Amino acid sequence: MAKFWDLLERSIITQSLLPVLFGGSACSLWLRGMAVPGELLQLTVICVVFWMGAKVQHTVDTNRVVKGRSATPGVGQE
Repeated sequence: MAKFWDLLERSIITQSLLPVLFGGSACSLWLRGMAVPGELLQLTVICVVFWMGAKVQHTVDTNRVVKGRSATPGVGQE
């Protein structure tokens, strides 16, 4: 349960839920044969791109820490 609160505090859960909710809504409308509003598609793309970018940045930061380099360029480097 502590891990859940840690993830919620860092907004990882929110970052993950928004793309799923917007994408699910768009798919639901599309499967029902209804028109999908352009704003919903734009929100879905924005949320997915932000989520993927955050995951990539987290991976880069993690790799830098593991290899002994700082996540901030010029700090902690020899």
